[in-house]
Amino acid sequence: MSATLIMKKRTPVLDVVEQQVDPVKTEELGGAEKIFAAKPKKKWTAKRIAARVCLYFWMSVLAVIFLFPVWWMIVNSMKSNTELVAQLSSMRTFLPGNIKEWFASYANLFTFTAFVNPETGGSLMGRAILNSILYCAITVAGVLLVNSLAAYALSRLKFPGSGVITTVVLLLILVPVETSIVPQIVILTKLGLLLPATRVIGYLIPGLVSPFYIFMFRSYFVGMPKELEEAAEIDGAGKLRTFFVIIIPLSKAIFATVAIFTFMGAWNDYVFAQYIFASNAEMMPLQVFLQQVNNVQPKDTSMVMAALTISTVPIAIVYIFCQRYIVEGVSFSGLK
Repeated sequence: MSATLIMKKRTPVLDVVEQQVDPVKTEELGGAEKIFAAKPKKKWTAKRIAARVCLYFWMSVLAVIFLFPVWWMIVNSMKSNTELVAQLSSMRTFLPGNIKEWFASYANLFTFTAFVNPETGGSLMGRAILNSILYCAITVAGVLLVNSLAAYALSRLKFPGSGVITTVVLLLILVPVETSIVPQIVILTKLGLLLPATRVIGYLIPGLVSPFYIFMFRSYFVGMPKELEEAAEIDGAGKLRTFFVIIIPLSKAIFATVAIFTFMGAWNDYVFAQYIFASNAEMMPLQVFLQQVNNVQPKDTSMVMAALTISTVPIAIVYIFCQRYIVEGVSFSGLK
């Protein structure tokens, strides 16, 4: 077959690919531009503008409804307790108070006699904040390491019983966390990890493993190409080196998502922490210490609002700056 005959049978698409002609601007392509051409932008008609205005209006209404309690909490944390109680029955309760008393309740949290350690003179409120930060940091680091390694083993290593273990992990996701608190306490007591000297270890260990996070990591690792690991193995890298040098850098999205969810869960933990640290104010995390603030007599509601605001700020910051990963994590777990 001659070259002339071959050229006659060439399709317009091949001409576009080889000659690098813009298919959108070429009029001789026939139906090819329907495949390659970008979708035209929709025009802003009156109907579309009205629909968009209605959408933004209802979104704004919902935002106000959801943010209203947070606004009320912050505003009342910046008033004296006398002013707060006096304004509860009026609309002024939703407005800021005297500017001179905006931070008085916050200062009282760190200087109030009931919140000061009589032996050291240190602030129990400040200690509770530091405890929460420390517990969260250890929990996040441990969860990322332990669960990612377990998931990598289940997704890449083939050994007897791997399928059974994966099935058990999936079934454990269905078990409510609250049902495991009593068995955990019994086991930790038998192991001697709830003694005064070891209760911090006993508090942190159960939170390092999560079937849900193992499932998330495994689902992500299964979708990664094995050729990368095979190339690393040819270069002499072992499984652990491959995991830390290749897999982790390529899995930043899932690691960030799990880290955010873990931080939020560890920061808000109350039930298990309440049992572990009920009698030790020096080791209490912030969420448990909030109960101490609420139990002060006579009750200072403005100080309670200030404590709640402080406990809410880290979660709000994480959500504002990391909401993309939170949405991806929710949609990822749902799709998988």
